[in-house]
Amino acid sequence: MNPISEPAAPPKVSVLMLTHNHAQFINDAISSVYRQTIFSHTELLIGEDASSDATARLCDQAQHRDPNRIKVMSSPGGPLGFHRNFARLLALARAPYVAFLEGDDWWIDPTKLEQQLSLLEAKPHLAFCGSHTRVVDQRSRRMAEVGSQPADGRIGPPPGMDELDFQDLIGSYTFHFSSVLMRREAVQLPHWIYQQYCLDRPLYLLAATKGAAGVIGAETSAYRLHDGGVWAPLSPLEKAKRSRDLFRTFCRYFPKVYRSKFDLALHGILMGYLAESLRLQTKSQTARLLAMSIWACPYQALFRQHRFTIGMTRLLVMPRRNSSVAAPS
Repeated sequence: MNPISEPAAPPKVSVLMLTHNHAQFINDAISSVYRQTIFSHTELLIGEDASSDATARLCDQAQHRDPNRIKVMSSPGGPLGFHRNFARLLALARAPYVAFLEGDDWWIDPTKLEQQLSLLEAKPHLAFCGSHTRVVDQRSRRMAEVGSQPADGRIGPPPGMDELDFQDLIGSYTFHFSSVLMRREAVQLPHWIYQQYCLDRPLYLLAATKGAAGVIGAETSAYRLHDGGVWAPLSPLEKAKRSRDLFRTFCRYFPKVYRSKFDLALHGILMGYLAESLRLQTKSQTARLLAMSIWACPYQALFRQHRFTIGMTRLLVMPRRNSSVAAPS
């Protein structure tokens, strides 16, 4: 990137970039923002959260090259954590639209923001929009073996859907955070969100109370899996507990009419972790995950999937050599 001295135009989009120990990736993330076709109407706000590597120095260099469009917030008192780092950047955002990009991900389509901005301006009933994300696995073999996400996959909405409502967003993780553009007025940070393990899924549901989510059919961003990630190394049981706590919170703060849908969605998530636990051959965790999945949605586990539940129980109580039970589709 060359030094930039011309004054920045009033921003239409504020890009919130959260980073911690991303020295080997942060320049890719920043460069992908610079390549956006509407970068002249964009401000980049970087929350550098007390990294122990060279991330802070690289962010400061970027700000020095373009102080009109880039502002770096540091954490001299120690890491704030993802949620509070995000909140301080949001408070600084001057644009009517906000986009999100973590320091280890990047945008692969230079027209990403332009496409999304055009969609939201053309359809005022939309609260936000997202697109497809490429999953790029750069983990070592050891880390990849314990991770549940397939290498080099894709995250995105189901084919043929142009818009998603609140109920559509309950059932699956539809958009990766890097793929989303939101109206600033649709971004909500209630008190309970700070206690959750993630930020993206709650933000989507909260925004969906104000309007639908639009879909850009293209693949516009990349999600990097690497050895420094904080989610993949967790055990299936640890992931399941965090998901359970998140969905319990959803049931508490969103209308009760959606309770059964939240329960069913949680059951599906837990079944995925159960399958991962089976693959890793962790019997005690598998038993606990089976119990959690039954508790989450008894009707689904004991009636619609009763054969699987019975088979899993037999496998755990009376294991047989070379026996296996396939997870339900």
